[in-house]
Amino acid sequence: MKRICTRSLVGALALVALFACASPVLAAEKTEDQLVADLNSPRAEVVTEAMLKLEKNYPTSVTALPKIKALLTDARQPVRRKAARVLGVLHADLNDAEMKAITAMLKAADQQEVMDALKSLRGLKAAHTVPEILPLLKNPVANVVRDACRTLAVLGNKDTIPSLEPLLNNPNAAVKKDAQDAIFQLKNK
Repeated sequence: MKRICTRSLVGALALVALFACASPVLAAEKTEDQLVADLNSPRAEVVTEAMLKLEKNYPTSVTALPKIKALLTDARQPVRRKAARVLGVLHADLNDAEMKAITAMLKAADQQEVMDALKSLRGLKAAHTVPEILPLLKNPVANVVRDACRTLAVLGNKDTIPSLEPLLNNPNAAVKKDAQDAIFQLKNK
């Protein structure tokens, strides 16, 4: 019995040693300069990961912000989407051309790009974009309509309420609830 226990213990220790040697060493966190350099990568996933880490670790980076703004017009959809979202989260100050790049995303064929633009606009406090958001209340995709309601709740005013009221009869319960919530928020502004 003692032999079996000793062999089991030796076997277990060998497995632990094997896994310890096989596990990759965790890479050190990249510096701000390294992440900014990654924004120039030809690989979209490297660029989007760099933006995410810059947002979390270096939200006040004066070096990264202009480069992220430039990515709003990138040909790669995931890069454009992430740039818009990061700028919204950071409440960045955008010029007219940069704001137009985000509002152009509202007309994208891909619903995820439209929703990312809406989420970005909420963070940018871009009330002047309300007229461009209103047509999305008639979008056939319920999640787009829901995000439009949420964005209008943040950016709109009491004059926006009549545009939301028809959604109170929407057969989709989630759309109806988001419209109700938006109207409630707008009435209390």
